[in-house]
Amino acid sequence: MRSRNPVFIGGMFKSGTSLLRAMLGAHPRLFAGLETQWLAEKAQVQDIGERKAWLERLAIFFDVPRQKLEETAGGALDIETCLDRLLSVLARREGKFRWVEKTPYNAGSIDRILRQWPHAKVLHVLRDPRDVYASMVEMGKWSELSVFARHWCNTVGVARNWLTAAGGTHPGYRELRYEALVLAPEATMRSVLAFLGETWEPRLSMFDGRPQDFERVRQATGKVSTTLKRLAQPLNESRIGIWSSIIGEEGWAPVQAELARRGYGDIVQSLIGDTEMISAEAARTGCTGLVEQTP
Repeated sequence: MRSRNPVFIGGMFKSGTSLLRAMLGAHPRLFAGLETQWLAEKAQVQDIGERKAWLERLAIFFDVPRQKLEETAGGALDIETCLDRLLSVLARREGKFRWVEKTPYNAGSIDRILRQWPHAKVLHVLRDPRDVYASMVEMGKWSELSVFARHWCNTVGVARNWLTAAGGTHPGYRELRYEALVLAPEATMRSVLAFLGETWEPRLSMFDGRPQDFERVRQATGKVSTTLKRLAQPLNESRIGIWSSIIGEEGWAPVQAELARRGYGDIVQSLIGDTEMISAEAARTGCTGLVEQTP
């Protein structure tokens, strides 16, 4: 039997999905480990070599013997059943009652998620697209105009199209802003927990960093994740507005034009406008007292 009410986090890369996952993991009822990248796996996981490689990576991510993961999977042929069994066992191991899975493309796979887990909750993290693109330029990944636009449209665009088709609202779907999470963590996390039907825990607004996640990913993949490197630090607001110093108006203009050409100009403008409102509200209420750190 599948888990009744799992939680899925999605959103465009470099939008704060890892931060939300780590903060939710501090809740005593929620198990939120490193992303499984389950959507990158084939719909069927019968290929022995592919399954072995995937489980070996997860064994390091979750600090559990690979054989144990293989036993847990129980010969499941579809990736959804395999994922559910693995995360359910890992949640119980931690004494938790509900699991959270974070993979960016969850935001573009809402129909698939809700078909398999009808009572799941999907959290879509949105960030100012200017800062998202600036982060990509900074790390030298997907900064080519067409590549960035494709990834952005396949996450943010697809999720918004799905929401429109659903009538503009759905009980299993909630959007939240990265800027609000950083500038007003308590209010934002209270809203998230209310959506999930979980009780408030003060520790969720006091994120101190998770260096262990960075080390596990480096051990498993041999790569240094800039996202997890920053996640090793306490919550701070230094990444809000980075676009102005990295790409500026000149660097952003062609990106905005391309996203508008693909039919998402209104969404882009709305997200940018929301950033300004969130920042203004934080300044008005004095919520910007977070630790400043060099990006």
